[in-house]
Amino acid sequence: MKKGEISKNLEAYNAIKELVAGHKLSPGQKLIYRDLEEALGMSKTPIINGLMRLEQEGLVVSKRNRGFFMREVSADEAEQIYDLREKLEEISIGYAIKNWDSDDLNILEQKLNLYKNYSAPIYDRKRLELDTEFHMQIAKMGKNDFFTSMIKQFYENIYFSLNVVYLTSYIDNFKEEHELVFNAIKERNLTETKRVLRLHTRAARKLLVAALEV
Repeated sequence: MKKGEISKNLEAYNAIKELVAGHKLSPGQKLIYRDLEEALGMSKTPIINGLMRLEQEGLVVSKRNRGFFMREVSADEAEQIYDLREKLEEISIGYAIKNWDSDDLNILEQKLNLYKNYSAPIYDRKRLELDTEFHMQIAKMGKNDFFTSMIKQFYENIYFSLNVVYLTSYIDNFKEEHELVFNAIKERNLTETKRVLRLHTRAARKLLVAALEV
């Protein structure tokens, strides 16, 4: 494959992923090539290649002789995703508390303040990004590059697969819980950090699962 073709495929992949992140494509929606060509200003070939890559990541599914569709996440799957997230974050916290230094903590505090000071009334994409950055900083504080890369991919799949606007009613609680997590990490209190993170994760899981069961 030529360099220009690789670049176009990557551009299509990123552009479609942006549509997914912005919830401009609905779960279960059939993806019409012509619509994507017009929306993205691209030809069909890189769009198909981009969709194939997204299928490998579990964000879209292909059906024989029917094309590509947005993946639908069931309530059971959402519950399983958040169960796994809870376990991964407990590992992440263990690494972070053992290995963080003052620079790490300063960056985490900056991420915390950005999240707390963001004033949009709904859980929108920007809040999602700030939330993810806070949790990713915790992972980075563990100084384990392999684990950090793995958990980054997991967070991306969570947030691209689930409609997080359902978390809006819990924004104030999330702010408080982020601050409690920060303080517990600062004190290197592993037990308290895990306790707050479990509370944090289970609240999000409950809201999302309830929304998917409707």
